[in-house]
Amino acid sequence: MISYDTNVLIYAFESDNQWSAAARKIVEVGEREGAVLSVLAWQEILAGAALRSTEAEAKQRAILDQFMITRFVPVTEAIANKAVALTRRFGRKAKGYDAILLATAIEQGADTFWTNDKILLELKLPNLNIRSL
Repeated sequence: MISYDTNVLIYAFESDNQWSAAARKIVEVGEREGAVLSVLAWQEILAGAALRSTEAEAKQRAILDQFMITRFVPVTEAIANKAVALTRRFGRKAKGYDAILLATAIEQGADTFWTNDKILLELKLPNLNIRSL
């Protein structure tokens, strides 16, 4: 099972750049074979769209509502504690939403985490392969 950073969703649905095609493929694999993301990725996408316009938010919500296999997992105490442990281990390289996204992937048993965040790509985790688009 895979997991991915919010930037993958942004590239897949809000952008047309050098990473968009790769991001769309990752999202498609997740929908076909299973993906798990923190509900905070849902919030990040919709909040960014809401700041642009009501129409942008409605468009992003309609896209997210189409996900059937990808699971958006609530932040649990176990996930929060794992995120704190990641921050303790890696410092500012794994903090805030990034730590929650990684902790969600780990707690839910993902084996690969896709991102385009250069800082996250530096992290080495024993059971989670962090890969670039």
